[in-house]
Amino acid sequence: MFGYVTPDVPELKVKEHALYRAVYCGLCRSMGTNVTAASRLSLSYDFVFLALVRLSLSGETVSFSEGRCLAHPFKKRQYAKETPSLAYAAKASGLLTYHKLRDDIADKRFLPSLPSRLLLPAAARMRKKAALPDLDAKISASLASLSALEKGASEDASPDRAAALFGDLLGGIFTEGLTGNEEKIAREIGYHVGKWIYLADAADDLEKDKKTGAFNPFLSEGTDPERLYNAMQLELHAASLAVELIAFPDPSVASIVRNVIYLGMPRRAEQVLKRTAKERNPVTE
Repeated sequence: MFGYVTPDVPELKVKEHALYRAVYCGLCRSMGTNVTAASRLSLSYDFVFLALVRLSLSGETVSFSEGRCLAHPFKKRQYAKETPSLAYAAKASGLLTYHKLRDDIADKRFLPSLPSRLLLPAAARMRKKAALPDLDAKISASLASLSALEKGASEDASPDRAAALFGDLLGGIFTEGLTGNEEKIAREIGYHVGKWIYLADAADDLEKDKKTGAFNPFLSEGTDPERLYNAMQLELHAASLAVELIAFPDPSVASIVRNVIYLGMPRRAEQVLKRTAKERNPVTE
C-alpha cells in the first residue's frame, strides 16, 4: 500500500537478495490464489516484510519452485512456495486495499475519489475472497478512528497521535492469529513500523496535501526534518528491539529483516525528508 518498508539491496548478499525476490514473487502468486488476480496489482514491499516476520515467528521454512507469470512471461523466475504466512499476508493486503479505497471515497469529493470508486468493486471481491472477518472488523474500526481524528472529531490530531492509530492498525494486522510471545513480538514490530510508515507518508505527501487541502498532521505543526528523522529513528529502534527477540529459523531471512529495519527504512526516511525539504524550499535560479 505504501512501499516504504524496503531493504537496502546493495547491502544484501546475493543469496539474500534472491530469497527476498522469491518471497516477493511467492506473495504475488499467493495473492492471485487466495484473493484475486487483480489484487496482485496492489502488491507492496510492506507486505513482503509482514510475510517474512510472520514466517519467522511461525517457524515456517521456505521452499522454492520456478515458473513464468504475466509480469515475466519469457523467463522462469524462482518463487517461494505457498505457506500459511504467505497466504495470510496476501489476504491482509487485499483487506487493507479495500478499506483504504473506502476511506479515500469517504474523505474526498466525488471527482478526486473517482479512481477509488472505480476500483472499489474489484476490491470488494478481494475482501470477500480473503474471508478474514475478525481482521476485517479490526481494520475497519482502526481506520474509522483515524478518519475521525483527521476530520477533527478528536481534539488531539498531533502527528504522534495520528501515527499511533495507524500503528495500532498495523499491529493488529501483524498479530492476527498469533498467541503468546509471538503475538507480543509481532505487535511491537507492527505498531512501531506502522507509526514509522504514517510519519513517512505524511512527510512525503505534505506539499500535495497543502495544495489539495487534505488532512496532514504536519500542516499545523510544521516539519523540522532533523526532529522528524529522529522521531522516526526512535520508532525503528523500538521495532528493532522486538526483531531481536525472534528465534529466526533461517539466518538469511534474519539478515533480510534486519537489513530492512537497520538500513533500508532509514535510507527511505532520508530520501523522503530530502525530497520534502526540496519541495518546500526549491532552488531558484
